[in-house]
Amino acid sequence: MRKALTALFLVALVSAPLRAELKYTMRMEMKKSDAPGANTNPMLGMMGEQMMKQMLPNGSTEIVYIIGDKGTRMEFTQAAMGQAAGAVNIAKPDGTMYVVDPQNKTYWKTTSQAASDAMKAAGLAPEVTAKKTGQSETVAGVKCEVVAFDWKMALPIPEAARASLPPDFPTTLTMNGDSCTTNQYSKYADMIARGAGGMLAAMGFDKVAQGGLIVRQTMQMMGYEMKSVVTSISEEAMDPTVFDIPADYKEVPAPTGAPK
Repeated sequence: MRKALTALFLVALVSAPLRAELKYTMRMEMKKSDAPGANTNPMLGMMGEQMMKQMLPNGSTEIVYIIGDKGTRMEFTQAAMGQAAGAVNIAKPDGTMYVVDPQNKTYWKTTSQAASDAMKAAGLAPEVTAKKTGQSETVAGVKCEVVAFDWKMALPIPEAARASLPPDFPTTLTMNGDSCTTNQYSKYADMIARGAGGMLAAMGFDKVAQGGLIVRQTMQMMGYEMKSVVTSISEEAMDPTVFDIPADYKEVPAPTGAPK
């Protein structure tokens, strides 16, 4: 009887679904680029400086990602990408996106479809080309393939306004670089696609990800270089409530200009 019970226990153990989430930390840094020709347009340099102040006001940050069946969670350890330090973003599998402020116990919400629709309505349509280089790297113990990419987006400037613009005013934003993508955690990439995938596709970064997970990326844009690299990554069972909004948090209106 004891042997039979042990056998049944082992069968149940190996056949039971293992629930786990992917948790990783991404470090981001931005600095003025020293690439040839990177700072030739003073107007772009001014735009780049403003962008840097918005994206990484401290010059660097770390973002903690948690990805699972219930959604994707981003925790901002410092101010970055327009988010305050401590802010949390949650994308649900149905595309609903929450921007959470733990300090004030508030949140507002939108959808990835609304965000991509807002880009299209504004005339923002990035063109992206991406190609595997045949090179590979190891990042945070994970083997990945290098993908080179070029990103270009025409600014939606009305024809009537173009004639009054300074000669060096940029009408197109360009960006180039390379990413290192791994298929080791491809199932989690699928989970991201179900939630925030619409926004990623609208920006063209679905082509860069190549169906996998980006663990290292270098981008040159507007005279600046931004590097992102995963410093730690692991699969572990998380408290499922990390994808939920606490009951005592209050919903507030979306900020002016945010997609609704």
